[in-house]
Amino acid sequence: MAAEASHAPESVNEYIQHHLSHWSWQFGNSPFWTLHLDSLLVSAALGLLFVVSFYFAARRAQRHAGVAPSGFQGFAELLVAEVDKQVKDSFHVENSLIAPLAITIFSLILLMNSIDLLPVDFVSVGERATGLQFFKAVPTTDLNITFGMSLSVFALVQYYSVKMKGARGYANEFFFHPFNTIWLSWFNFILKCIEEIAKPVSLGLRLFGNMYAGELIFILIALFALSFGWPTGVGGGAAWFVQFLLTMVWGIFHLLIITLQAFIFMMLTIVYLALAHEHGH
Repeated sequence: MAAEASHAPESVNEYIQHHLSHWSWQFGNSPFWTLHLDSLLVSAALGLLFVVSFYFAARRAQRHAGVAPSGFQGFAELLVAEVDKQVKDSFHVENSLIAPLAITIFSLILLMNSIDLLPVDFVSVGERATGLQFFKAVPTTDLNITFGMSLSVFALVQYYSVKMKGARGYANEFFFHPFNTIWLSWFNFILKCIEEIAKPVSLGLRLFGNMYAGELIFILIALFALSFGWPTGVGGGAAWFVQFLLTMVWGIFHLLIITLQAFIFMMLTIVYLALAHEHGH
């Protein structure tokens, strides 16, 4: 994407480190108590955008009942219908929370992932305008955000597992599955704990890893032309043209990645919650 300076960076590491650093605020002496303000603000803004846009789409659908939807209303209705179909195919019990939850997860992750399509130095312009030193705009490249979402799903899975199966029924899954004998209950317990812990870990790391890698590739492509400075000569101009082509190719491929990651997170959420509603081993 477009480079931010009229000269080559002092070092590649400095340039990469700048784009991968968060606007953070630490309270207390421990670095554990550090808030990534950029991730929190962008996530909140995109969450508000999702709620407001779908609210107005629903209101418009009510006012124009019987009229073929168009524009964003058509997209919203198509998304709702497809997600509802996926939920009905996976669930054999009624639960009014699952479909809205799945729609929210898919839409919010898709919005957060889409920020990665902005030029890598576009945010740097805002940094200079506001006086900020760092601002990392893609929330899903922050492990705190992806793990926060995966832990929320994990909490719901545990809640519905106990609610649908009872505390005793859920405990039996830990001690008597897959081997239905008291002598191997300790081994069953270890396997079940690994299985449960793997759910939020895989959800959070998969989304974070794919988006972080995609952002890093955009940064490396930007460095390709930035190392030549502004295109004042044939070599510099050729480098910027090659960068433009590489960015377009990776950007088109990245469209598939950001959509696929949102879909995978949503589908795994549906599958995990469906398993939580099943009574049998």
